[in-house]
Amino acid sequence: RIFLFAIDEIIGGCFSGKYRWQQGLRHQLGISKGDRLIGMTWIRLIFKLLAWSVGFLLFLQLWGLPETVEKVLHGYLVDGFTLGGLLIAPARIVFGAFIFACGWTAVSWFKMQLEKRWLRHAGFSQSAQETLVTMTGYCGFALAVIIGLSSAGFSFSSLAFIAGALSVGIGFGMQNIVNNFVSGLIILFERPVKRGDWISIGKTEGYVQKISVRSTLIQTFDRSDVIVPNSELISNQVTNMMLNDNFGRLIVPIGVAYGSDTELVRTLLLEIAGNNEQVVNDGSAPKPLVLFLAFGDNALNFELRCHLVNIDKRLAVKSAINYEIDRAFREHKISMPFPQRDLYIKEFPFPNKPI
Repeated sequence: RIFLFAIDEIIGGCFSGKYRWQQGLRHQLGISKGDRLIGMTWIRLIFKLLAWSVGFLLFLQLWGLPETVEKVLHGYLVDGFTLGGLLIAPARIVFGAFIFACGWTAVSWFKMQLEKRWLRHAGFSQSAQETLVTMTGYCGFALAVIIGLSSAGFSFSSLAFIAGALSVGIGFGMQNIVNNFVSGLIILFERPVKRGDWISIGKTEGYVQKISVRSTLIQTFDRSDVIVPNSELISNQVTNMMLNDNFGRLIVPIGVAYGSDTELVRTLLLEIAGNNEQVVNDGSAPKPLVLFLAFGDNALNFELRCHLVNIDKRLAVKSAINYEIDRAFREHKISMPFPQRDLYIKEFPFPNKPI
């Protein structure tokens, strides 16, 4: 119990920085308060398993375990035993798991430092940084798995058999998993979609929150999280509002009453667009344009078309422009009509019926 308590205090305390020396260690390693190294959980479990195992062996010795049984038990644990032609060595398996956990912890720490410190001043774009961090994590995880399997005594000469088994599994039931995995790699390298983009796919529209190997997390405008398989982003048509830049066009339809001064309407709309700070007026995108589209049934139909600095604020800009249009039209007594219908009731004579 004392050993288990020491493990919880030393290893478990590193998660929260319980003691001052643990806080100093986290600070020296560049680990913030909310950061967690997943491999540390495995290291903690392995140490607990070892503690229970050592305690059990000590109990057996105190109980008076015969020397021959002790040697047999030691041989099973260290040298291993054969099960169906497969050599199983528990001690080597635990050691391999420990090596894997240490490697996973090192990879997690390296990813954390790469993302928070080393790449910030490297001059890479945000999307390139995310791709580099993600691929570093995958490569490091694969390397940790290989080293852990080697330490556990796994023979890589049987990789051909495993590859054959995987091909059979892919053929029968893993097509979607492999398809999403390959699609995730394509997305990470080509970057048709990146975190923070406003995209629309099918009936789902929102912001990309996270791109993993299997799926992409999209947060809709009503704050719902939608998990989209990566294969759909590759095989289906995707609209990315912010692929190359944040510019985007806004169209505001307006209808005015017949007899209104059309030149005044045009002047007011251009003035309203020019006074909005989100509307591009410096020539880096097409300047605001007013189109007289049609003589409608009840109104003269216009459209104000302008490009925005940040399409992400499209709805807010449209609302602000509509407020200004209503204020300016009231001030200049330009009316905006609504559909009207005139009904004429015609009386038909009814023949006299006998009572």
